[in-house]
Amino acid sequence: MTYAVIDTETTGLLPGFRHRIAEIAVIHVDADGTVTDEWCTLLNPERDLGPQAIHGIRAADARRAPRFADMAGDIVERLRDRIPVAHNWPFDAMHLRAEFERVGIEAPLEPLGGLCTMRAASKALPGSGRSLIDCCASAGLPEMNWHTARDDAMAAAALLRHILTTRPEAVRTTEQHRRTVGWPWPALTTGVVAPFRRTPIGQVEPHFLARLVERMPRDEEPMVDAYFAMLDAALLDRRISASEADALIALADDLGLHRSEALAVHHGYLRELARAAWADGVLTEDERRDVQTVATLLGLDAAEAERVLAQEKTGDSKVTVGGLVLRPGDRIVLTGTMRRAREEIVERAVAAGLRVTGSVSGKTRVVAAADPDSLSGKAKQARELGVAVVSEEAFLRALDAI
Repeated sequence: MTYAVIDTETTGLLPGFRHRIAEIAVIHVDADGTVTDEWCTLLNPERDLGPQAIHGIRAADARRAPRFADMAGDIVERLRDRIPVAHNWPFDAMHLRAEFERVGIEAPLEPLGGLCTMRAASKALPGSGRSLIDCCASAGLPEMNWHTARDDAMAAAALLRHILTTRPEAVRTTEQHRRTVGWPWPALTTGVVAPFRRTPIGQVEPHFLARLVERMPRDEEPMVDAYFAMLDAALLDRRISASEADALIALADDLGLHRSEALAVHHGYLRELARAAWADGVLTEDERRDVQTVATLLGLDAAEAERVLAQEKTGDSKVTVGGLVLRPGDRIVLTGTMRRAREEIVERAVAAGLRVTGSVSGKTRVVAAADPDSLSGKAKQARELGVAVVSEEAFLRALDAI
């Protein structure tokens, strides 16, 4: 018998609460426990990502990933004719069954239809804990990048090999396993889309300006008011999310802005912000840092920020640019699993006079998200209505300033 060792990262615990798989890995292992192939992809769960502090999946990555329906054929081929294996197999089986059901495929992924390394380890490694980390430590296996589907699946594959070598009776093949191996999976199209992996830790994505096409100069003055307004919205929380970068690129393309023109708009935006900082005749350290932060976000540097600040020391006091400001009576919406307790955030917001609502409308001032690239329905509706989606940190800073 050969094995398909699986790990999934999910948006929550129960499919019945509309939780979905956000990442899946399938590792092929031969009869003696040798890894022969590995495969992993993020999946777009089409909802918020849940406990991102645990699984570490960024919405900026998940939103670009394929849906389960797009990868169903590839996953079937990696499960076909193999015993499925997972650490806490019933959990992964439950989520996989639910995903296959959504695309109309009956799957033999029952609690006893696969091999559970957690259950096997209780016999092969008496005294070890239940978690994959504890079981691997008891077996003397190396540390991994835990809570990523690929590394957790590789760790479970290593644990399976250890048990096959030391206590093979703990992972004996059962009649239910043979039924799974012989399951008549449908013939589905494979290779519809390519697997999509996480952005490596520490990798810095190029500034979105680099993705704008350079074109020949034009005679007419480009219309930039819409782009300027979108910069205002994007910079409310003093960061530019992947979603906002994509929107800025799309708008620049619609307006016919080439890279040098967009950069000129950014210079103009920075200049107005510097002018606003000097409006009262005093430049505080917080204002200086704010201008430098915006300069970096716009593809400019600290030296350029200092140069513009020096030039605009006698700026126009009527100019105001950017920055999230909340006022009593504003309607706000929260989405995603925040780092702070939701109840605490709501209590603070209500105490400050804000109206916390459960749905987004054109009257919503802002949507505060655990991840500004959130895939939640609320975030999607906000973008459709032109309501800003800002980070939890930016929202809390603006809340403190009321």
